This record gives sequence, C-alpha cells and structure tokens, in this order.
Amino acid sequence: MAPLPARRVLLSHYVTRGRLPARAANDNRRPDSLPIWRMVLAVSAVPVVSALVILSILM
Repeated sequence: MAPLPARRVLLSHYVTRGRLPARAANDNRRPDSLPIWRMVLAVSAVPVVSALVILSILM
C-alpha cells in the first residue's frame, strides 16, 4: 500500500491575528480597547432609537 501524500502545513491556518504595531514603553492602554468614538456613537444612538420606537407606537 502506497503512503498517503502529506498535506501542506500553512502558517496562515494557525495565525489568526497579525503582529501588533510597536508602541511606546509608557503607553498603558489596552491593545484591544475600543476607540472612544464608537462608544459615543452607541450611547448617542440609544435615545434616538427609543424616540423612534415611541413615535411608531403612538402613530
């Protein structure tokens, strides 16, 4: 019986995230923290959506 051909092992199958960019030594931020503008957008969207829901129920 002939041996089965070996599958190629690719590094891209195992690397899920690229290298993090270089940062200053005194930079204490978490690398995965959300940018502040996304948080502001989410918080400001809640009253608008709530008002639309209330208006759609009333009409």
